[in-house]
Amino acid sequence: MNRELTSLILDFMERDHIEDSKRLNQKLSSSNDAGLVHKMPPVPFTGNIESMEKGNCVCLLGINPLWPAPGKPAHEIELKPAIDLIRKLHLGDKQSFDDYLSTRLSYFYSGIANWGHFDKVGIGYSEHFFDGVDKRSVWNKNAFAMDVIPYFSRDATSLDRKRIVEQVSEDASLIQHQRILSSIISETEPSFLHLNGSHAIQVIEKLYCEKPLTRQGTFGSQFGLRFGEAVINETKVKVFAHNQFGYGRYNPTKKHWPEFARLWQNWINRYDA
Repeated sequence: MNRELTSLILDFMERDHIEDSKRLNQKLSSSNDAGLVHKMPPVPFTGNIESMEKGNCVCLLGINPLWPAPGKPAHEIELKPAIDLIRKLHLGDKQSFDDYLSTRLSYFYSGIANWGHFDKVGIGYSEHFFDGVDKRSVWNKNAFAMDVIPYFSRDATSLDRKRIVEQVSEDASLIQHQRILSSIISETEPSFLHLNGSHAIQVIEKLYCEKPLTRQGTFGSQFGLRFGEAVINETKVKVFAHNQFGYGRYNPTKKHWPEFARLWQNWINRYDA
């Protein structure tokens, strides 16, 4: 991780995340409560961005981190330690920042990963995009994750898409987070950006796309499947996007990966021709 990126992340994590989340709770919801968890620091990134194969990896971009239900192991093995480390950072303990970075870099092989979430995409990456890996080992060198809103909530339905699109270029904390995203993209040069959900799609289209992503036939109509290109910090990156994975009529599931991948490859062939 280069010095510029480390400095961006340090500045971001030194912010008063309680005040930031309280302010964003009002700005990002029409009800003045987006449900963001005040006590939990934001997540700047997830995965070993230092070990990514430059030009042969994917950045998964979602809405925001999920706050687990009470009693879930994540509270003890991931969230409470993170709260404690960032509290120490705010008290002047710089070593705690290095320790916190290590927890984000080692997320997928330290026993804290939420595989119930990441397996849904990992299976698609390993079977259709990257060779010699499985749905979990793909996260070692070929995949990492971020969110357009780095603050936790239990339910993302209170996050207003239109307000998010407005605030990513207006709110100081979200602007800082976008600088981190831009720097990471420059450093890793992913082969594609995978947008999981309409919130991420609209943010990326607004900030980084010269023209809207192109919907892909019937899958574009039902699942919002669309492809295109973004330019992030002068780095061109292909974009693969769809509605959030789920179980509703308009939400794709892992069974749709083969057809999504086929359409993507057809698009790539035309794109590179």
